[in-house]
This record gives sequence, C-alpha cells and structure tokens, in this order.
Amino acid sequence: MYGPVLRQLREAKGRGQAELARSVGISPAQLARLEANQRGLYVEDFIRIAEALGEKPGNLLPNDLGEIGHLKPLIDRLATVRPEFLARISMIIEKIVLLTENVTAADRLAAPKQPIEASRKSPVKAQRKRRR
Repeated sequence: MYGPVLRQLREAKGRGQAELARSVGISPAQLARLEANQRGLYVEDFIRIAEALGEKPGNLLPNDLGEIGHLKPLIDRLATVRPEFLARISMIIEKIVLLTENVTAADRLAAPKQPIEASRKSPVKAQRKRRR
C-alpha cells in the first residue's frame, strides 16, 4: 500500500531511486522492492525515508487508510523518537499486531453457532409426541 505513494513522492521531489536509497542507508534494490510492495518497511527505514524527502512519516501513507487513518499523527510522532528506541517501538508494534490477530481468532471461535436447520425437530417436541 505504501509503495506507489513512496514512488510518487520521491518522483515529485525529483529524487532518483539510487540517490535516495543511499541517503537513507539502504540499497537501491531494497528501495525498488519497497516501491513495488515486495519488501516490508521497517520503522527505521520509514522515518529515514520521510526525513530524506522532507516529509512527515504520515505523508508516506495513502489517504484512503479507512479505519486506521486516525493513526497518521501517531506515525508522524515517530520522527521525534530517538533512533536508539526505534527497534523497541518496532517490536512493540509487532506484538500489538500479534495480539490483535489472537483477539480476532478468539472472536471467531466465540461466535455463536449456526442455528439448527428448520427441518430437524427439537428434542422438546419429540418428547411431547412420545407422551401423547
């Protein structure tokens, strides 16, 4: 989702792929894979790319984020975090993602069972018929 936005922003700033990649400490091949959505984007890379392009990190995200659009200001705040803490923040985010996956899986398991088919008779009705 971020690849095309990253490419458009880089091109709009008149920056070449190789030059931008080197300025943020990644290889041109890595940047090409990022722009093609073939590689995950680490928080550290995300912030360095935004800074190198003179943008807030949230500007690297598409505008149609749906329900998570309200996170853009939080993402912008990542640029103020000292670099030595970014690896910890990445770990925390990964753990949050895992927790939300666990909660989603638990919700699916706890979902109400499908109703019994109408063609099946309930045990209560069967007992009433036997009593008659």
